[in-house]
Amino acid sequence: MTNDTDTIEREIFVNAPPEVVFRYLVEAEFMARWIGVSHELEPRPGGRFRVEISSGNIASGCYMEVAPHRRVAFTWGWESHDGSLAALPPGKSLVEIDLQAKDGGTLLRLRHSRLPTELGQIHGKRWSFYLGQLQSCASR
Repeated sequence: MTNDTDTIEREIFVNAPPEVVFRYLVEAEFMARWIGVSHELEPRPGGRFRVEISSGNIASGCYMEVAPHRRVAFTWGWESHDGSLAALPPGKSLVEIDLQAKDGGTLLRLRHSRLPTELGQIHGKRWSFYLGQLQSCASR
């Protein structure tokens, strides 16, 4: 384990307006369509962010910023104390998602910073996968 950190960035176009895409970031019933098996969301600054991504793998933190239809930022880390995920405890990293209306849809930009270097690659791959899921289900 090192003290070095990574930042990953992803960008997708969703064929739906920002008002619709925003719901997939802050409402449990919508979020369940693209990421996670259970959700505890309090989308307000200081509110709880807790998502069981897969059985026993729980990401948690708190919302830092919630600007309806434009931006969501929350801290992120893993409740698991085993294996490599222990290097990223709850609240240690930061996920920022910006939404911009474009061409009748939404340009979504995700930035995940303060990731331990050894976890940057796997988080990058997983975000690419889950954002693809979001793109697919929100564009219907």
